[in-house]
Amino acid sequence: MNNTRSDSAERRVLTAIGVARIVWGLTTALGSAHVHRCGGIGYPGPDGGVWIKAFGVRDVILGAGALHSEEAVRRATLRAGIAMDLFDAGAVIVAARQGMPRRAARIGVLMAGGTAVFAAAGPGLLRMVENRRADRVRPMSSTT
Repeated sequence: MNNTRSDSAERRVLTAIGVARIVWGLTTALGSAHVHRCGGIGYPGPDGGVWIKAFGVRDVILGAGALHSEEAVRRATLRAGIAMDLFDAGAVIVAARQGMPRRAARIGVLMAGGTAVFAAAGPGLLRMVENRRADRVRPMSSTT
């Protein structure tokens, strides 16, 4: 496997995740009431809206880490983000069983679970697609 292609695929996935996390984090930190309304949840709740804002700040920080110039920081951020997203998806499932509106639960599981799957499988899938594309472009060797 080509290390340059591997690094490039991982970097592109991390860039997409980093930008998306920053956008989502800013949206939830600065537009908490709107995010809650979209999910069918009253705002602010008993917590005064502090938790959704904290999750927003967390995602901005994870997004910045995914865009960091050092590979070790990006990879550590990727692993931490996957773990947090899986935990978030599980927490949403528990909350749904305790009465969280279905729309909010679906959005939460889709976003958290989808991000975790994309982060975990994305680089490998992208490399596979790139390898297939490269195989099609390579000239066939002639046997004369």
